Amino acid sequence: MKQFKGFRQVIDGKLQDRTIHDQQRFDAFFADSPDGCYEEVFHRSVKSKTDKQVKTIFGLMIEQTIIQANDLGIDVSDFLKYVVSTDIPKGQGLTKDFLHDLMYAICPTTDEDGRRVTLSKMSTVQASNLFERFRTIVGPLGIDIPDPKGAGL
Repeated sequence: MKQFKGFRQVIDGKLQDRTIHDQQRFDAFFADSPDGCYEEVFHRSVKSKTDKQVKTIFGLMIEQTIIQANDLGIDVSDFLKYVVSTDIPKGQGLTKDFLHDLMYAICPTTDEDGRRVTLSKMSTVQASNLFERFRTIVGPLGIDIPDPKGAGL
């Protein structure tokens, strides 16, 4: 199927004329097309966001969520109770990325300045505490994560 893609704009409720460039492409399309009926279809198009715009949007979304949750006194447990009680997709298996992010959220480790510390930057004591906190949280679900000391690690 041969198609022509051009752009027209609506300003103040009025469809604008084609640009010179689009009109030339439109005329060339019909000059090269076989006889027959053609349908002109309009749909609203929106320019794609740049990577920088997407990062800004998500950064602001996350920042506003944190600020407003703090103002409302919503903590991680309140948030997770709400998320669990909503209509979230069921039957999806756990993934490494999900558990990784969840572990840092529910078992945060911070440095002296209050910044989150990732596993690669933790001391042995911090990593051990994180491991034990995570085991304690998932234990009531029937998930028994063996102690690495008993496994010779």
